[in-house]
Amino acid sequence: MRSMKIALIRREYITHLDGVNRFIALLADGLIKLGHEPIIASWCWYGIQREILPKWFREIHGLDVEMPIYTLNGSPCSGDPWLRIAWDWLVEGSRLLQREGVDVAVVNGVVPLRFSPKVAVNHGVETLRATRLYLHVARLLYRTYDETICVSNKLRGEVRRKIGIDCAVIPLPLKLETYRPARPEDRDDIVVHVGTRPVKNPWISMETIKVLRRRGLPVRLVIIGAPTALPKEDGVEVRAGSPLEVIDLLCRARALILPSSYEALPYVTLEAMACGTPPVVSAAVPEEVVIDGYNGLRVRTLDPRDYAAALERLLTDQELWLRLSRNGREFVKQFNYVEIASKYIELIKSLLER
Repeated sequence: MRSMKIALIRREYITHLDGVNRFIALLADGLIKLGHEPIIASWCWYGIQREILPKWFREIHGLDVEMPIYTLNGSPCSGDPWLRIAWDWLVEGSRLLQREGVDVAVVNGVVPLRFSPKVAVNHGVETLRATRLYLHVARLLYRTYDETICVSNKLRGEVRRKIGIDCAVIPLPLKLETYRPARPEDRDDIVVHVGTRPVKNPWISMETIKVLRRRGLPVRLVIIGAPTALPKEDGVEVRAGSPLEVIDLLCRARALILPSSYEALPYVTLEAMACGTPPVVSAAVPEEVVIDGYNGLRVRTLDPRDYAAALERLLTDQELWLRLSRNGREFVKQFNYVEIASKYIELIKSLLER
């Protein structure tokens, strides 16, 4: 098949250090490996100079090459003015895709576009407002797309129930050569928690570590995210981290703790397994990702004492730790970024043939 020019769109900010931009970066890298030409388009950016955005994006995500990054605004932005964002995509975004000769658009966060073919990728419905008007508008927008992708089977069911549309399932891509697990004997006595938004429940992880330290386990907690409202605690460190810094930390840690109230398919769980670091997760993480007792441990409550019991079991049973670590590294091979990119190419090919 001929080389295609594929636009990967972030509805809001390409400078967010989150799973959506991680997905865009790794999918773009995979598309290049397959001989295609991805370009990245975003409504806006913040925090860095516009002229170094492609270089920054390559370095922050560990990509092999720089790629074009277009923004609809010529100066940095702040906030989430949804009506303005939608209008800018409808007018300026549609013009951009036409002007650049794009063959297909892959949109993360649905936006109005006068362009076809276009594919929407849904990364989660946690933030959908439970109003009839909002859900009705979302349903109408999704129905203007040629195809909708969900990142997990769990999310597919949620999208059906809340938005009333169906989606195909293609999971998240991983660049497996990025991960360099430390040997068990060389690992630090730390447990990692990623995310400080309320839905990530960092307070549960903090209470869990307090319980473990009272029991005599010399373990520390490192929380990656904005330290805004979290109190200072002994044995707890809160710090910011780029995607590559998070990977380095995970590959040196003893465990990941993820007591979230909602997850569609958490990147950090896959990255922990790629590091050979067993995850201890809540029931919100899809069953298809963490198989209890095989590649991680699952806690069915949000009680810190239950997470402490699971982590104590993991950290004191070397045979269990080694088995989960080995199985996790084998499990994530199915998320290879080039293979995931090839699934998108097959989908795009079928759309163009229609």
